[in-house]
Amino acid sequence: VDERFASNEYVSYDYADRAHRDLIVTRGKDFTKEKNKKKRGSYRGGTIDLTPKGIKFED
Repeated sequence: VDERFASNEYVSYDYADRAHRDLIVTRGKDFTKEKNKKKRGSYRGGTIDLTPKGIKFED
């Protein structure tokens, strides 16, 4: 097995951690409302990692 596929462990990052802390307490319709508010762009949850994480397979 290729070492990149050896572990399927979740690796958290700053933006996701902060969004999780904010959204974990909301339920139902309120969750959708809060999630959409954060997606609008005014949410400053932290830096978003833009490094590519894709893996190219050889044919």
